[in-house]
Amino acid sequence: MKQKSLLKTMLLLFALIAGSSSVWADTYTTTFSRQSSKLKCTGDITYTTTVEPSGNGDDRGPQFGTSGTAAGEFTLTAGTSVDNITSVVVACCTASKGSATVQVKVGGSALGTTQTIQPNTSSADNYTFNGSTLSGIVTIHVNASSKAFYLKSVTITYTSGGGGSDPSISANNVNIAQDATNGSIAYTLNNATGNVSASITTGDWLTLGTITSSTVPFTCSANTGAQRTATVTLSFTGATDKVVTITQDAKTVTAPTFNPEGGSYMQGTGITLTSEGNTIYYNIKTDGTTPSDPTNASTEYTAPIVLGSGTTKIKAIAYDTYGNASSVVTRTYTGIALASLPFSWTGTSSAGKDDLAAQTGVALSLGSDYATSNAPYRLKFDGTSKYVIIYTDEKPENVYFTAKLFNAASTGSKIKVQGSADGITFTDIEEFTIKGAANATFEFSTSNAFATTHRAVKLVMSSKDQNVAVGTICVSCIPITPAKTYTTLTSAYALDFTGVSGLKAYIATEVSEGNVLMTQVNKVPANTGLVLKATTPGSAVNVPVFDGTGADDVSANKMAGSATETTAIAANAGYILKDGVFHPASAGTLAAGKAYLNIAVSAGASALNLDFGGEVTGVNEVREVSEVNDNSWYNLAGQRVAQPTKGLYIVNGKKVIIK
Repeated sequence: MKQKSLLKTMLLLFALIAGSSSVWADTYTTTFSRQSSKLKCTGDITYTTTVEPSGNGDDRGPQFGTSGTAAGEFTLTAGTSVDNITSVVVACCTASKGSATVQVKVGGSALGTTQTIQPNTSSADNYTFNGSTLSGIVTIHVNASSKAFYLKSVTITYTSGGGGSDPSISANNVNIAQDATNGSIAYTLNNATGNVSASITTGDWLTLGTITSSTVPFTCSANTGAQRTATVTLSFTGATDKVVTITQDAKTVTAPTFNPEGGSYMQGTGITLTSEGNTIYYNIKTDGTTPSDPTNASTEYTAPIVLGSGTTKIKAIAYDTYGNASSVVTRTYTGIALASLPFSWTGTSSAGKDDLAAQTGVALSLGSDYATSNAPYRLKFDGTSKYVIIYTDEKPENVYFTAKLFNAASTGSKIKVQGSADGITFTDIEEFTIKGAANATFEFSTSNAFATTHRAVKLVMSSKDQNVAVGTICVSCIPITPAKTYTTLTSAYALDFTGVSGLKAYIATEVSEGNVLMTQVNKVPANTGLVLKATTPGSAVNVPVFDGTGADDVSANKMAGSATETTAIAANAGYILKDGVFHPASAGTLAAGKAYLNIAVSAGASALNLDFGGEVTGVNEVREVSEVNDNSWYNLAGQRVAQPTKGLYIVNGKKVIIK
């Protein structure tokens, strides 16, 4: 029930006499009964409901649902919006052994928490929902999951009346960013009326704006230096002043960032420093010691710092246009010296990953080696992303490597060859699948697909099925192991034999009187048929690969072959090299990478010797004669020669040369 008018009048009079201010607490109460099948409301606020009562009830109020059928979920909604509600009391209960919950919302916001309603067979119980001051329509949500539900009354407590003021501010301290140019102080009069004024006590960098009913706005310039503070005093009519401290953050200068970050990189890598809008200064040490902290008297950064070999440490600082400094940043780099091409490495019983890592221009991520008994296959690629990087002093022309499967048959482990201009970002060149039985060995060589700017190559396990061992790595070279003193070769790469020890290359330029004139070449174009002459057969020789520029003229060459495919040769369509002598070819095929003498074979022709400018293969005896006085001289075609001149002949079953 509402409080008595006389009591309210007396309390108000007392408050005025005492000179204090008060806020009244008042109530609205609604009592429910049943009229016909409709809910009847007696009190200050009427209600509508989504479910009508099923019985008159008793001291517990109207009954919703029956003992056999629960009332289910329904809501009661107040017909009037109420301001400043502090609590709602719902008098209700359930039938014996019943269960229900009640939730109260004001203006759509929950007041208090949902409560569980207890059974009562004689009278309704009061359930109180308290919370912060809310305003709006009151909604009561009931969920009766079993038995009947009884609702007797709803009492709403709210605040009203008053006078005077109890002002408050949202924060005694307001912090704004260094680059902020405006803000505000929020205040509340708490149902009171009165005038508000504000003044700046300290801080001439701040300017106050036009005061509204809830805020005091302010403006300022963005900070260009140290942290600064101002105080603002808010004055309320008939109330104590409020003081607000406003702090603006110090100017923040972004510390320099390094690209790339510290680490190991190829010699010549450019290190860039950035701090947008600021000037950077740095100190550097290339002997591995730590440089002193830089100031604006240190070296000004204007261009990328080029990384040398060894350890380099850099300290950097940034200054803005007002002289404010950032923090000092330090980075350490290791410059990897570049390998000169061609580069070649082969594992041995004493040379594994540590030996490879010690080579100029090499970085790797491999773990333990394979056993020494597995030489040359010592390098263990046993996980995806395991790699070997070789930093080079010029463009790589190709990458050749050998591999071996370990443990078990593989369905397809893969090693990818990549190229890079900076040793940081790599692009794919070619991927190789190592697939076969356990302990199978492989040879791989990339196509010439490296970019002109590439200065690093990477072998990386891109997909693992079984572990893979790598034995030989050759960059811009091809290992050639001649089985005999004289062998043939056709390479898909341009090869440079200049200065190569133990191996010479020749083309066939002329055929005369049973001899093939061999002409030495050094810079050989790709896909050129060659005869190789080895000093030590069976020993591997690394022959550099080049880009073909300035290659020797091989237009007169009579050798032919395919670097990648077998070559079909018809009978008597050419000569095959065997034991240092060209023999007429029978019908058959020539293996890929080999070469043959591509001239027709005359009927009854004999083998042809190799003439290296006076040194002829297949000659059993060299006899110097001034005149010929017998008729037992035959040329290599088997024809009798009456007056032999300079050349190769057969005398008494022996080959003889006349100089």
